[in-house]
Amino acid sequence: KRAESLRKLALRMADQTVQTGRTVAMEPMPPAERRIVHLALRDHPSVTTQSVGEGDRRKVTIVPKKS
Repeated sequence: KRAESLRKLALRMADQTVQTGRTVAMEPMPPAERRIVHLALRDHPSVTTQSVGEGDRRKVTIVPKKS
């Protein structure tokens, strides 16, 4: 259930990243949840993902690919 809502959120954030051309940072989340986001956007044509931060403060940022 949580995984599904994370995937949907990830795709919405990716769309936002594509529209604005700006990097979007998600909320800090545990490693398992970050992994779901990375995997959800792995094959996305327009964005890449990175984990940024330390320990519990680590979060996923969605970065637009250079065209």
